[in-house]
Amino acid sequence: MQRVIALLACAIALPAAAQVPALELFVRSDKGHCIACHQVPDGSGPQTRADLGPRLEGSRMRELGRRNLRAFIIDPTAANPDTVMPPFGRHRLLEPAEIDRIVDYLHALP
Repeated sequence: MQRVIALLACAIALPAAAQVPALELFVRSDKGHCIACHQVPDGSGPQTRADLGPRLEGSRMRELGRRNLRAFIIDPTAANPDTVMPPFGRHRLLEPAEIDRIVDYLHALP
């Protein structure tokens, strides 16, 4: 019985350990790479001169709300057909859980 409990605990812990932190998703070129186009407030991530996309301020992100942020990351062309932002969810560049972590990161920005 203890063996089953130990195996179950490992099975639960492995996916959590494998999760990529939101800031890493935000900057990794093989994932979101949001930092290539967006700036974040000082101390919230790497500083960049990127200005292709809007500066991501926490107050604006909270005003948009988690649901709208998530929808925009999944497919920004639904809101703006002329956007250059890739549809991260529709093209499966990010998994749903990764999108949720990025939304949490954006929502928590100062």
